[in-house]
Amino acid sequence: MQQIKILTYIIILSLAIPTIHAQETEIYSAFNGEWIFEEELSDDTDEQVEKTIKKAGGRATRKKGKGRYKGGPEEQAVYDHISYDEMLTISYKQPEFRLTYDEGFNRVFHTDGRGRTVSASGTSAGDNKDFSFASWVNENKFIVESRPRDGGSIAETYSLSADGNQLTVELYLEPHSFRYPIEIIRVYKKAENNPAVIQKGDKK
Repeated sequence: MQQIKILTYIIILSLAIPTIHAQETEIYSAFNGEWIFEEELSDDTDEQVEKTIKKAGGRATRKKGKGRYKGGPEEQAVYDHISYDEMLTISYKQPEFRLTYDEGFNRVFHTDGRGRTVSASGTSAGDNKDFSFASWVNENKFIVESRPRDGGSIAETYSLSADGNQLTVELYLEPHSFRYPIEIIRVYKKAENNPAVIQKGDKK
């Protein structure tokens, strides 16, 4: 009789798990979609990099213009994409996150304690890889911790506004070659609520 009760409990639990996962995905799906970088509300990545270089006693580059610190070895590609790219697409289906940046660079990771990697080309198949994992703080905030292939580390906090139309990303970058971390705040607007994107779409 006891065995029957245990078996019944296991069956009920196995049937409930998919429902729980579906409900969690629905709750957190407000992050899903295309996000457009809002330059006027965000930190200037180049300026933040320069502050860190000068703090360590270094000199700023002689290059001018936006993106002057972008580029470098492949193992540092993830730093560039998360701190410079103007498009971000988020897709979450419990327990998997997929973040897509400019040039089709993808990052895939999970919230169930499982590790996941992305290759040098930004795909899930390949040779040398970065490592990332995510965890939820609440339905409006999640954090990502990464170990890029250069031996550094990245901490990211993604926060959604109350109306679901603004995404704030706090970056704490520690490239292996830097003595001090680079701190950057980037703000995004949902694509369907961004006039520039709507107008661009209307012209097609």
